[in-house]
Amino acid sequence: MNKNLLDIVNRHQLVSVLNKTKWRELCQEFGERHSLNISVRYKLITSDQVLGFSPVWWDELFAESSAIEWLDFDPVVKEHRGRLIADKETDVSDEILAVFKKYGIKYTIQGSYFRVWGYLKPGVDPKFV
Repeated sequence: MNKNLLDIVNRHQLVSVLNKTKWRELCQEFGERHSLNISVRYKLITSDQVLGFSPVWWDELFAESSAIEWLDFDPVVKEHRGRLIADKETDVSDEILAVFKKYGIKYTIQGSYFRVWGYLKPGVDPKFV
């Protein structure tokens, strides 16, 4: 971890939830399942900005993993089929949860999304599944 990130972690008293090995397993597995077209959004500890739902390059996400506060998975994949017909929606919850289970990754449910935590702030007490 670089000095700037370490300073942020210490200054905000963040507690690490997911180590580098778990991030690697998560990113490699979803990288291999790229055909699922899973969209994620995430928040970095270096900013208040939430980076919106989109498909990601999992190797690039892994490179940023030491700065990820949380990562949300949208279990519904939408496939655009044209203007006159509704998007096709596919529920990939089982595939996402299978990866979490395979690697023992704890997560929370945030509305209709699955959230993997990288860090916790003081006073934040998520109910892990």
